Amino acid sequence: MKEIRCEHCNTWTDGYQEYCGHCGGKLHEKYLNEIKELEAIELRGIPLIKLNPDAPFFTRGFLQVIRFIQLIFLTIISLIASMASSTVH
Repeated sequence: MKEIRCEHCNTWTDGYQEYCGHCGGKLHEKYLNEIKELEAIELRGIPLIKLNPDAPFFTRGFLQVIRFIQLIFLTIISLIASMASSTVH
């Protein structure tokens, strides 16, 4: 049985539970908050120019072209990086 110390009341309780059996405080709260902070900081996806759906048609069209150029650039960089890493091995 896995026992952990409650962050709120400092009593030992079953670590598989979501809430402390003594005080009712949420267990693993610090761990869950750290995970949320890391997910907020971590970059997800490709950093492309943001499109505003309310922008005029010609502005959105121009930004779509810029995004396409960004994707081509990132593809070329990825290919160069994969070729460089394959030559090292």
